[in-house]
Amino acid sequence: MKNPANWFMRLGVALVASALLLTGVVVGAAPYAWDMLHSHKETPIVLPTFGGLATRSRIMGIANTQIGVFELENSQPLTIDQVPDHVVAALLAVEDEGFQKHKGVNLRALVRATLANFQYSGGRQGASTITQQVVKNEYLAGLPRDGRYKILQARYAVMLEKVVPKAQIVERYLNTVFFGNNAYGIQAAADVYYQKKVADLTLAEAGFLAGLVRAPSTF
Repeated sequence: MKNPANWFMRLGVALVASALLLTGVVVGAAPYAWDMLHSHKETPIVLPTFGGLATRSRIMGIANTQIGVFELENSQPLTIDQVPDHVVAALLAVEDEGFQKHKGVNLRALVRATLANFQYSGGRQGASTITQQVVKNEYLAGLPRDGRYKILQARYAVMLEKVVPKAQIVERYLNTVFFGNNAYGIQAAADVYYQKKVADLTLAEAGFLAGLVRAPSTF
């Protein structure tokens, strides 16, 4: 028969450990939550407008036929109206399924990722929304990845959604996200992997490209 005293001792240790873990999560998430909630009450910060997108230069021959292409990055910008709904849905399902509901930051995903990263000390989950990823690329490039970085990213994401429509944020994301093989943006990815226009992508092809965003070096 098991010793009741040992059982109660193990239960007590488990409860204390759980309490410490929960306290750590709350303390870790508190600065993010405070800044995110506080951002909604402030006048939007003045963020610079989005910069121009890189485009390829086509070299044409005397008969107006293309004889070459020059590009540092394979980027082929398009408007959100040129992207089929199922392609947008595939990207959102993989990268930010709560995009249409959150206001720049997904607190539920943040807590879930924080819990997972406490469990796996290497930090295996992220919680950045598409808006936060746009902020990272547009406004935070070159900044050190310290504690202040994540707070700025969350704060700017909330502020950005107060002044920029979600459709425009998605459009910017679709034109700049990296898919591997020097393909920046969904049209470049469709061209590289399927030799197609975005409008011609099937649902399965859109799903494959969406999966590449998480691991662009795989292909």
